[in-house]
Amino acid sequence: MSQEEPAQAARYMIDRSGKVGEVVGSYLGSVYLRPPGGGLEWSVRPDQVRDPTPQELWTALRPTGPVGGAR
Repeated sequence: MSQEEPAQAARYMIDRSGKVGEVVGSYLGSVYLRPPGGGLEWSVRPDQVRDPTPQELWTALRPTGPVGGAR
């Protein structure tokens, strides 16, 4: 019988240009980020990313459109 590994919470970083991205991996000296909600990945050097402040993370993750559609 195999055990499932517990799901890990997403980790977000911010690059030098101010873009917040979800960390999707690292390979050969690069960190790969994807925009919150999906999109094209981009890579940066590890010395060019940092943890976002709570305000930066909230701004990046907040919904920007109507939820539930129009009435």
